[in-house]
Amino acid sequence: MAEKIWSRPENPTRGVASTLGISRAQLREAIHAIKPGAGLQPDDNITIWDDGSVTDAGDVSIGNIFDEI
Repeated sequence: MAEKIWSRPENPTRGVASTLGISRAQLREAIHAIKPGAGLQPDDNITIWDDGSVTDAGDVSIGNIFDEI
């Protein structure tokens, strides 16, 4: 089962990118691709999991970081 690595209102840290094995720029670009596709605004909160999956505030899967890089 995937573990939650980020669930805060601010931007994910370098440590989140490092945990996923990608650069912070790749993480940022992936998030910017995932949010609009899910109908989310830039300031909407998301949760990032250690398998790259991303869920919205309702814990609904909205994408995967690795699908966007």
